Amino acid sequence: MKKVVLIGSYTMPESTCIRRAVVDTEAGTIDEIEAVPNVGNPIYFAVNRDRTRLYVAENDPAAINRSVGGTLAVYSLDDNLYPTKLDSRTYDFSIPCHISLSNNEDKLVFAEYSGAHAGFICLKSDGTFVDGHGSIVLHEGHGPNEARQEKAHCHCAVSSPDDKYLYICDLGTDTVNCYDLTQQVMTSIKDNDFHCEPGLGPRHMIFNREGTRCYVVYELESKVQPFAYENGKLKPLQAAVSMLPSDFTGETKAAAIRISPCGKWLLASNRGHNSIAAFKILADGSLDLVPTISPLTGAFPRDFNFVGETDCIILGHKMSDNVGLYRFCDKTGELVRLGGTLEMPKPLAFAQ
Repeated sequence: MKKVVLIGSYTMPESTCIRRAVVDTEAGTIDEIEAVPNVGNPIYFAVNRDRTRLYVAENDPAAINRSVGGTLAVYSLDDNLYPTKLDSRTYDFSIPCHISLSNNEDKLVFAEYSGAHAGFICLKSDGTFVDGHGSIVLHEGHGPNEARQEKAHCHCAVSSPDDKYLYICDLGTDTVNCYDLTQQVMTSIKDNDFHCEPGLGPRHMIFNREGTRCYVVYELESKVQPFAYENGKLKPLQAAVSMLPSDFTGETKAAAIRISPCGKWLLASNRGHNSIAAFKILADGSLDLVPTISPLTGAFPRDFNFVGETDCIILGHKMSDNVGLYRFCDKTGELVRLGGTLEMPKPLAFAQ
């Protein structure tokens, strides 16, 4: 199968762009089609179900002060996923590090790391932004890790399967915060907040397709934790499980988290150890305690994803400045490097 993918990255003044590439999942190759210019630091994407709209966390390519000017933008997509900008909103804080769509696609939700802002913006039927309709909150607090948790750091924004709640992973305060998503203004629901073990640093979370389970990856200790989900409550199914070999002693940070197309595996990436850990998802939603850990051929895997419903994974080796392809075995959980490589600076995000 051949599939067009969009790749975002930190960019330099001479290379402000989103890159379009085609992945051949059977041959294991990736080839760049072209660069879409004049997009500054496109570091996270969200795509609607019909694949007609691309939402991008970016900033002004000419911006000098990166602590302000964070931008949410929406692009139309043609049949070949070529993006054309339709609308954008710029804020007085840095680029949001994570965005996603509500399940009914009437809101774009976001989290911003540096200033600890999070919120949503309402969408029109054509996918563009509704003026004056949205809400933003500012997190405060800190955690025990003085280097990384000196203040609040919003790192992920995800709506609940029923779109009643918005969850914000705050790495700085060791909290998955819950907000009411049915109101015009974000309202904290403290009884639904989940406070993890101090120092773990929740980074990203993901729901299963059935909307009955969710999984949180903890950046600072490279661990994952499964939860049962019901009526806004996150109930831990087990303690956080390590993504690393028992004898590893170096520095590493967890990053992205994905569920395999078959729904039987949870995968998460380690930056520093430079690996993907794959856990079997058991019948009750908990995880096998011993992951299959596959070493990668490049450094610092910030984001990865399955290409469509196939066993082919696209992965950005951020510090090796290239994108690679891997084959995932749903019997063993192992990844095998394929031949395709696309050289580009600091790949960070993928859309398809």
